[in-house]
Amino acid sequence: MKRIAIIVSALVLMYTVNAVAQPEDHPHFEKHYGDVEVIETDEIKLEVIRPHSQESFTQFTAKIYNKTDDYILVKKHLVSFTSSENGYGTKHPKEDIDFIEPHGDITRTIKVEGGIGYKVEALEISFDGVFSRAPVVGKRTEGGEFKMKPDKNSIMMEPFAVTLKKWRFDTKELSADFKIRYRGESIGIVNESNVKIRKEDGTILENTEAKNKHIIIPPMATRTVTVVRPFKKGAVEKGESVYVVWDEALEAAESVSFEVASISLTYDPDKTKRENK
Repeated sequence: MKRIAIIVSALVLMYTVNAVAQPEDHPHFEKHYGDVEVIETDEIKLEVIRPHSQESFTQFTAKIYNKTDDYILVKKHLVSFTSSENGYGTKHPKEDIDFIEPHGDITRTIKVEGGIGYKVEALEISFDGVFSRAPVVGKRTEGGEFKMKPDKNSIMMEPFAVTLKKWRFDTKELSADFKIRYRGESIGIVNESNVKIRKEDGTILENTEAKNKHIIIPPMATRTVTVVRPFKKGAVEKGESVYVVWDEALEAAESVSFEVASISLTYDPDKTKRENK
């Protein structure tokens, strides 16, 4: 037992030694920057949390509150980190776009990485072009329709690409999954309840699986819409076609950018010492 206790003590000592703060020239040593005041505009409140650098990256956590009745679009890849030290230059995160619901909030990591020389003592962070505001009701786009059984699997509808991925259709029921890709620069909106099913005689059948909600699609993103309709006996005859109609279901909400002040980060030796313990 005494030998086991000695071994355990040795392991604890090894762990404690390894847990000691890394030396400044170690790649994982973190250089921390002073606290940043909350940035606030008429549209958002932005908290910049724990900004710091290691040898190969700089990052901070952003908590963003939407103060409006509209959507806020956040193009995180347009955030710029700039320093004149160590050949740092100007760097941007990988391409990524988020949106915030009216009066909602998101928390995201904003990070630039690659190469070395990121442990600089002063940084400027710019939010030029990062934030924009889009209304919750967009402009309806020209729709289209899919024949069932399908004679095509994809339709371009202005800024939307609608692709049929999976379907089942007989005289009892129609069930189909569509992938909707928004190719615009702002916000795409799909209103499921406005997707209709039309019979050959022009009769419109509602989408029974639709909920009265909007599906929001950021730029170049894709969402799935499911259309399901059971048919009463005799409502659809064998060999008869029906059409999934997208008129009135697709909207594009154009966004307007707004300014958010840049921030300056300065090396904080006391905070760095605390964080590297």
